[in-house]
Amino acid sequence: MPELSVAAKSALDPVTIDVRVGRSQPDLRRFLLLAAPLALLLFTFRIYNLEQPAFFTLACIVFGGFAVSYWLPFRFKENFLILLSLGGAYVLLSPVIASLLIAVGLILFAIVRTSLQFRWKVLIFLGILACCIYGRASGRFPVPGEFWPVFGAVFMFRTIVYLYDMKYTKGPARLQDFLSYFFLLPNYYFMLFPVVDFQTFKKSFFKRDLNTVAQQGVWWIFRGTTHLLIYRVIYQMQGSLAPAKITLPLAVAAKMVSSYLLYIRISGQFHIIAGMLCLFGYDMPETNRRYLLADSINDFWRRTNIYWKDFMVKIFYKPAYFAMRKGGELRAQLVATMMVFVVTWFLHAYQFFWIQGTFRMTYNDSLFWLILGTLVVADMWIASRRRKRPQAATGWVPQFKHALQIAATFAFIVVLWSMWSANSLGEWVNFLKTGNI
Repeated sequence: MPELSVAAKSALDPVTIDVRVGRSQPDLRRFLLLAAPLALLLFTFRIYNLEQPAFFTLACIVFGGFAVSYWLPFRFKENFLILLSLGGAYVLLSPVIASLLIAVGLILFAIVRTSLQFRWKVLIFLGILACCIYGRASGRFPVPGEFWPVFGAVFMFRTIVYLYDMKYTKGPARLQDFLSYFFLLPNYYFMLFPVVDFQTFKKSFFKRDLNTVAQQGVWWIFRGTTHLLIYRVIYQMQGSLAPAKITLPLAVAAKMVSSYLLYIRISGQFHIIAGMLCLFGYDMPETNRRYLLADSINDFWRRTNIYWKDFMVKIFYKPAYFAMRKGGELRAQLVATMMVFVVTWFLHAYQFFWIQGTFRMTYNDSLFWLILGTLVVADMWIASRRRKRPQAATGWVPQFKHALQIAATFAFIVVLWSMWSANSLGEWVNFLKTGNI
Protein backbone atom coordinates (compact mmCIF):
# COMPACT_ATOMS: atom_id res chain seq x y z
CA MET A 1 0.00 0.00 0.00
CA PRO A 2 1.55 3.34 -1.02
CA GLU A 3 2.36 5.78 1.71
CA LEU A 4 0.03 8.70 2.21
CA SER A 5 1.30 12.14 1.25
CA VAL A 6 2.03 14.69 3.96
CA ALA A 7 -1.05 16.66 2.94
CA ALA A 8 -3.26 13.57 3.18
CA LYS A 9 -1.85 12.70 6.59
CA SER A 10 -2.52 16.22 7.77
CA ALA A 11 -6.08 16.03 6.51
CA LEU A 12 -6.67 12.78 8.41
CA ASP A 13 -4.85 13.74 11.60
CA PRO A 14 -7.28 15.51 13.96
CA VAL A 15 -4.39 16.93 15.98
CA THR A 16 -3.42 19.18 13.06
CA ILE A 17 -6.86 20.81 13.03
CA ASP A 18 -6.70 24.31 14.47
CA VAL A 19 -8.35 24.03 17.88
CA ARG A 20 -9.37 27.68 17.58
CA VAL A 21 -11.99 26.70 15.04
CA GLY A 22 -13.86 24.80 17.74
CA ARG A 23 -13.53 27.73 20.13
CA SER A 24 -15.12 30.10 17.61
CA GLN A 25 -18.38 28.21 17.10
CA PRO A 26 -21.42 30.51 17.37
CA ASP A 27 -24.45 29.81 19.51
CA LEU A 28 -27.68 31.79 19.15
CA ARG A 29 -28.65 31.69 22.83
CA ARG A 30 -25.22 32.73 24.04
CA PHE A 31 -25.05 35.42 21.37
CA LEU A 32 -28.29 36.94 22.61
CA LEU A 33 -26.94 36.86 26.16
CA LEU A 34 -23.99 38.92 24.89
CA ALA A 35 -25.95 41.23 22.59
CA ALA A 36 -28.52 42.25 25.23
CA PRO A 37 -26.04 43.79 27.73
CA LEU A 38 -24.12 45.41 24.87
CA ALA A 39 -27.35 47.09 23.73
CA LEU A 40 -27.94 48.30 27.30
CA LEU A 41 -24.39 49.64 27.46
CA LEU A 42 -24.88 51.47 24.18
CA PHE A 43 -28.09 52.95 25.56
CA THR A 44 -26.18 54.05 28.69
CA PHE A 45 -23.48 55.72 26.59
CA ARG A 46 -26.16 57.66 24.73
CA ILE A 47 -28.25 58.69 27.73
CA TYR A 48 -25.32 59.89 29.84
CA ASN A 49 -23.29 61.30 26.92
CA LEU A 50 -20.34 59.30 28.17
CA GLU A 51 -16.99 60.71 27.03
CA GLN A 52 -16.91 62.66 23.75
CA PRO A 53 -19.43 62.12 20.91
CA ALA A 54 -16.84 60.09 18.97
CA PHE A 55 -16.90 57.50 21.76
CA PHE A 56 -20.50 56.60 20.96
CA THR A 57 -19.54 56.23 17.29
CA LEU A 58 -16.66 53.96 18.30
CA ALA A 59 -18.98 51.85 20.45
CA CYS A 60 -21.46 51.49 17.57
CA ILE A 61 -18.70 50.33 15.22
CA VAL A 62 -17.26 47.88 17.76
CA PHE A 63 -20.58 46.41 18.89
CA GLY A 64 -21.89 46.23 15.33
CA GLY A 65 -18.64 44.66 14.15
CA PHE A 66 -18.86 42.11 16.95
CA ALA A 67 -22.38 41.14 15.82
CA VAL A 68 -21.02 40.39 12.34
CA SER A 69 -17.69 38.85 13.37
CA TYR A 70 -19.40 36.48 15.82
CA TRP A 71 -21.14 34.60 12.98
CA LEU A 72 -18.23 34.54 10.53
CA PRO A 73 -16.21 31.34 10.02
CA PHE A 74 -12.95 31.41 11.95
CA ARG A 75 -10.78 31.85 8.85
CA PHE A 76 -12.45 35.20 8.11
CA LYS A 77 -12.51 36.68 11.62
CA GLU A 78 -9.03 38.21 11.76
CA ASN A 79 -9.23 39.73 8.28
CA PHE A 80 -12.67 41.11 9.02
CA LEU A 81 -11.40 42.86 12.15
CA ILE A 82 -8.45 44.31 10.22
CA LEU A 83 -10.78 45.70 7.53
CA LEU A 84 -13.16 47.00 10.20
CA SER A 85 -10.27 48.73 11.99
CA LEU A 86 -8.84 50.27 8.83
CA GLY A 87 -12.29 51.40 7.72
CA GLY A 88 -13.06 52.69 11.20
CA ALA A 89 -10.05 54.99 10.94
CA TYR A 90 -11.87 56.92 8.20
CA VAL A 91 -14.96 57.25 10.39
CA LEU A 92 -13.28 58.25 13.65
CA LEU A 93 -10.51 60.34 12.05
CA SER A 94 -10.39 62.68 9.10
CA PRO A 95 -9.62 60.96 5.75
CA VAL A 96 -6.26 62.75 5.52
CA ILE A 97 -5.12 61.65 8.99
CA ALA A 98 -6.40 58.10 8.46
CA SER A 99 -4.57 57.83 5.13
CA LEU A 100 -1.34 59.22 6.58
CA LEU A 101 -1.53 56.84 9.53
CA ILE A 102 -2.02 53.78 7.33
CA ALA A 103 0.70 54.94 4.90
CA VAL A 104 3.23 55.35 7.72
CA GLY A 105 2.30 51.92 9.05
CA LEU A 106 2.86 50.28 5.66
CA ILE A 107 6.24 52.01 5.30
CA LEU A 108 7.30 50.73 8.71
CA PHE A 109 6.17 47.22 7.84
CA ALA A 110 8.08 47.35 4.53
CA ILE A 111 11.24 48.18 6.48
CA VAL A 112 10.66 45.22 8.82
CA ARG A 113 10.21 42.89 5.84
CA THR A 114 13.50 43.89 4.19
CA SER A 115 16.47 41.53 4.30
CA LEU A 116 18.58 44.08 6.17
CA GLN A 117 20.22 43.07 9.42
CA PHE A 118 18.17 43.87 12.49
CA ARG A 119 20.45 46.67 13.69
CA TRP A 120 20.04 48.51 10.37
CA LYS A 121 16.28 48.22 10.63
CA VAL A 122 16.43 49.74 14.12
CA LEU A 123 18.63 52.59 12.87
CA ILE A 124 16.15 53.33 10.07
CA PHE A 125 13.30 53.34 12.57
CA LEU A 126 15.26 55.71 14.80
CA GLY A 127 15.90 57.98 11.82
CA ILE A 128 12.19 58.08 11.00
CA LEU A 129 11.43 58.72 14.68
CA ALA A 130 13.88 61.63 14.75
CA CYS A 131 12.21 63.16 11.69
CA CYS A 132 8.77 62.77 13.25
CA ILE A 133 9.93 64.32 16.53
CA TYR A 134 11.28 67.28 14.58
CA GLY A 135 8.01 67.56 12.66
CA ARG A 136 5.97 67.43 15.86
CA ALA A 137 8.15 69.99 17.65
CA SER A 138 8.58 72.44 14.79
CA GLY A 139 5.24 72.08 13.00
CA ARG A 140 7.06 72.50 9.68
CA PHE A 141 5.82 69.31 8.06
CA PRO A 142 2.79 69.70 5.77
CA VAL A 143 0.57 67.47 7.90
CA PRO A 144 -2.41 68.39 10.10
CA GLY A 145 -1.52 69.06 13.74
CA GLU A 146 -4.15 66.53 14.82
CA PHE A 147 -2.10 63.77 13.16
CA TRP A 148 0.70 63.72 15.74
CA PRO A 149 -1.27 62.67 18.85
CA VAL A 150 -2.83 59.78 16.92
CA PHE A 151 0.51 58.80 15.41
CA GLY A 152 2.08 58.79 18.86
CA ALA A 153 -0.80 56.85 20.41
CA VAL A 154 -0.49 54.11 17.78
CA PHE A 155 3.26 53.82 17.28
CA MET A 156 5.22 55.39 20.18
CA PHE A 157 5.30 52.35 22.51
CA ARG A 158 4.00 49.39 20.52
CA THR A 159 6.80 49.87 17.96
CA ILE A 160 9.33 49.20 20.73
CA VAL A 161 7.53 45.98 21.70
CA TYR A 162 7.09 44.89 18.08
CA LEU A 163 10.76 45.35 17.16
CA TYR A 164 11.86 43.57 20.32
CA ASP A 165 9.69 40.56 19.49
CA MET A 166 10.69 40.58 15.81
CA LYS A 167 14.32 40.23 16.86
CA TYR A 168 13.53 36.84 18.39
CA THR A 169 10.85 35.69 15.95
CA LYS A 170 11.74 33.10 13.35
CA GLY A 171 10.52 33.68 9.83
CA PRO A 172 9.39 36.85 8.09
CA ALA A 173 6.94 39.28 9.63
CA ARG A 174 3.29 38.82 8.62
CA LEU A 175 1.25 41.78 7.36
CA GLN A 176 -1.86 40.43 9.12
CA ASP A 177 -0.08 40.41 12.47
CA PHE A 178 1.26 43.92 11.92
CA LEU A 179 -2.07 45.44 10.91
CA SER A 180 -4.09 43.71 13.62
CA TYR A 181 -1.58 44.72 16.31
CA PHE A 182 -1.03 48.37 15.44
CA PHE A 183 -4.38 49.41 14.00
CA LEU A 184 -6.51 48.65 17.01
CA LEU A 185 -9.93 50.21 16.54
CA PRO A 186 -10.29 51.80 20.02
CA ASN A 187 -6.88 53.50 19.61
CA TYR A 188 -8.31 56.08 17.19
CA TYR A 189 -10.34 57.55 20.05
CA PHE A 190 -8.26 56.77 23.16
CA MET A 191 -4.96 58.65 22.94
CA LEU A 192 -3.90 57.19 26.32
CA PHE A 193 -3.76 53.51 25.44
CA PRO A 194 -2.47 50.48 27.38
CA VAL A 195 0.82 49.11 26.03
CA VAL A 196 -0.46 45.88 24.52
CA ASP A 197 2.25 43.23 24.26
CA PHE A 198 2.67 41.80 20.75
CA GLN A 199 3.26 38.17 21.74
CA THR A 200 0.49 38.25 24.33
CA PHE A 201 -1.84 39.76 21.74
CA LYS A 202 -1.05 37.06 19.15
CA LYS A 203 -1.26 34.15 21.57
CA SER A 204 -4.51 35.40 23.10
CA PHE A 205 -6.46 35.11 19.83
CA PHE A 206 -9.15 32.48 20.61
CA LYS A 207 -7.07 31.14 23.45
CA ARG A 208 -10.39 30.19 25.05
CA ASP A 209 -13.96 29.78 23.87
CA LEU A 210 -15.24 32.93 22.13
CA ASN A 211 -18.39 33.13 24.25
CA THR A 212 -16.38 33.00 27.47
CA VAL A 213 -13.90 35.63 26.31
CA ALA A 214 -16.65 37.88 24.92
CA GLN A 215 -18.56 37.61 28.20
CA GLN A 216 -15.42 38.72 30.00
CA GLY A 217 -15.23 41.63 27.54
CA VAL A 218 -18.81 42.66 28.28
CA TRP A 219 -18.07 42.59 32.01
CA TRP A 220 -14.95 44.71 31.59
CA ILE A 221 -16.80 47.26 29.44
CA PHE A 222 -19.49 47.42 32.13
CA ARG A 223 -16.85 47.85 34.84
CA GLY A 224 -15.14 50.57 32.81
CA THR A 225 -18.50 52.32 32.32
CA THR A 226 -19.11 52.41 36.07
CA HIS A 227 -15.63 53.88 36.52
CA LEU A 228 -16.38 56.66 34.03
CA LEU A 229 -19.68 57.46 35.73
CA ILE A 230 -17.97 57.58 39.14
CA TYR A 231 -15.32 59.84 37.64
CA ARG A 232 -18.02 62.26 36.50
CA VAL A 233 -19.43 62.43 40.03
CA ILE A 234 -15.99 63.02 41.57
CA TYR A 235 -15.13 65.67 38.99
CA GLN A 236 -18.34 67.57 39.66
CA MET A 237 -17.82 67.35 43.43
CA GLN A 238 -14.41 69.02 43.21
CA GLY A 239 -16.04 72.43 42.76
CA SER A 240 -17.67 72.19 46.20
CA LEU A 241 -14.37 71.62 48.02
CA ALA A 242 -13.37 75.29 48.29
CA PRO A 243 -11.80 76.41 51.60
CA ALA A 244 -14.55 79.06 51.92
CA LYS A 245 -17.11 76.27 52.37
CA ILE A 246 -15.11 73.90 54.59
CA THR A 247 -11.99 74.13 56.76
CA LEU A 248 -8.60 74.43 55.04
CA PRO A 249 -7.16 71.06 56.21
CA LEU A 250 -10.35 69.27 55.17
CA ALA A 251 -10.39 71.06 51.80
CA VAL A 252 -6.75 70.10 51.12
CA ALA A 253 -7.30 66.48 52.15
CA ALA A 254 -10.54 66.18 50.15
CA LYS A 255 -8.96 67.68 47.02
CA MET A 256 -5.96 65.35 47.34
CA VAL A 257 -8.23 62.31 47.53
CA SER A 258 -10.45 63.49 44.67
CA SER A 259 -7.38 64.25 42.54
CA TYR A 260 -6.09 60.70 42.99
CA LEU A 261 -9.51 59.19 42.39
CA LEU A 262 -9.66 60.93 39.00
CA TYR A 263 -7.31 58.16 37.84
CA ILE A 264 -10.45 56.08 37.80
CA ARG A 265 -11.16 57.60 34.39
CA ILE A 266 -7.96 56.08 32.96
CA SER A 267 -8.78 52.80 34.69
CA GLY A 268 -12.28 52.88 33.19
CA GLN A 269 -11.00 53.63 29.69
CA PHE A 270 -8.43 50.82 29.88
CA HIS A 271 -11.10 48.34 30.99
CA ILE A 272 -13.31 49.37 28.06
CA ILE A 273 -10.40 49.04 25.61
CA ALA A 274 -9.49 45.54 26.81
CA GLY A 275 -13.17 44.59 26.82
CA MET A 276 -13.64 45.70 23.22
CA LEU A 277 -10.69 43.54 22.12
CA CYS A 278 -12.16 40.59 24.02
CA LEU A 279 -15.34 40.83 21.94
CA PHE A 280 -13.34 39.77 18.88
CA GLY A 281 -11.69 36.76 20.54
CA TYR A 282 -8.56 38.36 22.02
CA ASP A 283 -8.31 37.00 25.56
CA MET A 284 -6.60 40.08 26.99
CA PRO A 285 -5.33 40.19 30.58
CA GLU A 286 -6.66 42.65 33.13
CA THR A 287 -5.36 46.23 32.87
CA ASN A 288 -5.81 47.41 36.51
CA ARG A 289 -6.42 45.23 39.55
CA ARG A 290 -8.08 46.82 42.61
CA TYR A 291 -5.27 49.31 43.05
CA LEU A 292 -7.11 51.15 45.83
CA LEU A 293 -6.55 48.05 48.00
CA ALA A 294 -2.75 48.01 47.59
CA ASP A 295 -1.05 47.34 50.93
CA SER A 296 2.42 48.61 49.97
CA ILE A 297 4.12 50.76 47.34
CA ASN A 298 5.36 47.63 45.60
CA ASP A 299 1.85 46.21 45.58
CA PHE A 300 0.55 49.50 44.17
CA TRP A 301 3.09 49.28 41.32
CA ARG A 302 1.99 45.72 40.53
CA ARG A 303 -1.74 46.51 40.51
CA THR A 304 -1.83 49.84 38.63
CA ASN A 305 -1.53 49.91 34.84
CA ILE A 306 -0.44 46.27 34.64
CA TYR A 307 0.31 46.48 30.92
CA TRP A 308 2.86 49.23 31.56
CA LYS A 309 4.52 47.26 34.34
CA ASP A 310 4.77 44.20 32.07
CA PHE A 311 6.15 46.38 29.27
CA MET A 312 8.87 47.72 31.57
CA VAL A 313 9.75 44.27 32.87
CA LYS A 314 10.02 42.72 29.41
CA ILE A 315 11.88 45.45 27.53
CA PHE A 316 14.04 47.03 30.23
CA TYR A 317 14.12 45.12 33.53
CA LYS A 318 14.94 41.61 32.28
CA PRO A 319 17.73 42.62 29.86
CA ALA A 320 19.33 44.82 32.53
CA TYR A 321 18.91 42.18 35.23
CA PHE A 322 20.48 39.36 33.20
CA ALA A 323 23.32 41.64 32.09
CA MET A 324 24.21 42.47 35.72
CA ARG A 325 23.36 39.18 37.42
CA LYS A 326 26.98 38.02 37.58
CA GLY A 327 27.71 40.92 39.91
CA GLY A 328 25.15 39.66 42.42
CA GLU A 329 21.49 38.67 42.35
CA LEU A 330 20.20 41.38 44.69
CA ARG A 331 22.32 44.11 43.16
CA ALA A 332 21.03 43.26 39.69
CA GLN A 333 17.42 43.34 40.89
CA LEU A 334 17.77 46.70 42.65
CA VAL A 335 19.68 48.46 39.86
CA ALA A 336 17.35 47.10 37.15
CA THR A 337 14.30 48.18 39.14
CA MET A 338 15.64 51.71 39.62
CA MET A 339 16.45 51.87 35.93
CA VAL A 340 12.83 50.94 35.15
CA PHE A 341 11.60 53.99 37.05
CA VAL A 342 14.09 56.29 35.32
CA VAL A 343 12.90 55.00 31.95
CA THR A 344 9.26 55.33 33.08
CA TRP A 345 9.89 58.96 34.03
CA PHE A 346 11.38 59.69 30.60
CA LEU A 347 8.76 57.78 28.60
CA HIS A 348 5.89 59.55 30.38
CA ALA A 349 7.42 62.83 29.26
CA TYR A 350 7.83 61.33 25.78
CA GLN A 351 4.16 60.35 25.77
CA PHE A 352 3.16 63.86 26.86
CA PHE A 353 5.22 65.23 23.96
CA TRP A 354 3.15 63.44 21.35
CA ILE A 355 -0.12 64.51 22.96
CA GLN A 356 0.73 68.14 23.83
CA GLY A 357 3.82 68.89 21.75
CA THR A 358 6.18 69.54 24.68
CA PHE A 359 8.18 67.31 27.02
CA ARG A 360 6.78 67.47 30.55
CA MET A 361 9.83 67.31 32.81
CA THR A 362 8.97 69.36 35.89
CA TYR A 363 10.58 69.16 39.33
CA ASN A 364 7.48 67.59 40.88
CA ASP A 365 7.24 65.05 38.05
CA SER A 366 10.87 64.03 38.56
CA LEU A 367 10.42 63.94 42.33
CA PHE A 368 7.34 61.72 42.00
CA TRP A 369 9.15 58.99 40.06
CA LEU A 370 12.28 59.31 42.23
CA ILE A 371 10.30 58.78 45.43
CA LEU A 372 8.18 55.99 43.99
CA GLY A 373 11.19 54.16 42.52
CA THR A 374 13.25 54.55 45.70
CA LEU A 375 10.47 53.13 47.86
CA VAL A 376 9.93 50.15 45.55
CA VAL A 377 13.67 49.42 45.62
CA ALA A 378 13.74 49.80 49.41
CA ASP A 379 10.77 47.43 49.71
CA MET A 380 12.60 44.85 47.59
CA TRP A 381 15.75 45.20 49.70
CA ILE A 382 13.83 44.77 52.95
CA ALA A 383 12.03 41.72 51.57
CA SER A 384 15.38 40.18 50.58
CA ARG A 385 16.62 40.50 54.16
CA ARG A 386 13.86 38.26 55.41
CA ARG A 387 15.07 34.69 55.26
CA LYS A 388 11.61 33.20 55.45
CA ARG A 389 8.25 34.53 54.45
CA PRO A 390 5.96 35.02 57.43
CA GLN A 391 3.20 32.47 57.72
CA ALA A 392 -0.29 33.72 56.92
CA ALA A 393 -1.90 34.51 60.27
CA THR A 394 -5.58 34.31 61.08
CA GLY A 395 -7.79 36.33 63.36
CA TRP A 396 -8.75 39.98 63.64
CA VAL A 397 -5.27 41.29 64.60
CA PRO A 398 -3.52 40.51 61.27
CA GLN A 399 -6.63 41.61 59.38
CA PHE A 400 -6.62 44.91 61.24
CA LYS A 401 -2.89 45.31 60.55
CA HIS A 402 -3.51 44.63 56.86
CA ALA A 403 -6.28 47.25 56.81
CA LEU A 404 -3.88 49.77 58.37
CA GLN A 405 -1.29 48.97 55.69
CA ILE A 406 -3.89 49.59 52.97
CA ALA A 407 -4.95 52.87 54.59
CA ALA A 408 -1.34 54.05 55.01
CA THR A 409 -0.49 53.15 51.39
CA PHE A 410 -3.60 54.94 50.15
CA ALA A 411 -2.80 58.07 52.20
CA PHE A 412 0.79 58.17 50.98
CA ILE A 413 -0.16 57.70 47.32
CA VAL A 414 -2.84 60.40 47.65
CA VAL A 415 -0.26 62.96 48.84
CA LEU A 416 2.32 61.89 46.25
CA TRP A 417 -0.27 61.91 43.46
CA SER A 418 -1.44 65.43 44.34
CA MET A 419 2.15 66.65 43.93
CA TRP A 420 2.49 64.86 40.58
CA SER A 421 -0.82 66.27 39.30
CA ALA A 422 0.22 69.88 39.94
CA ASN A 423 1.72 71.88 37.09
CA SER A 424 4.75 72.78 39.20
CA LEU A 425 6.21 72.20 42.63
CA GLY A 426 5.46 75.81 43.55
CA GLU A 427 1.81 75.38 42.59
CA TRP A 428 1.57 72.30 44.81
CA VAL A 429 3.12 74.09 47.79
CA ASN A 430 0.69 76.97 47.28
CA PHE A 431 -2.15 74.46 47.23
CA LEU A 432 -1.06 73.06 50.60
CA LYS A 433 -1.12 76.59 52.03
CA THR A 434 -4.36 77.87 50.49
CA GLY A 435 -6.33 74.83 49.33
CA ASN A 436 -6.60 76.34 45.84
CA ILE A 437 -5.14 74.75 42.75
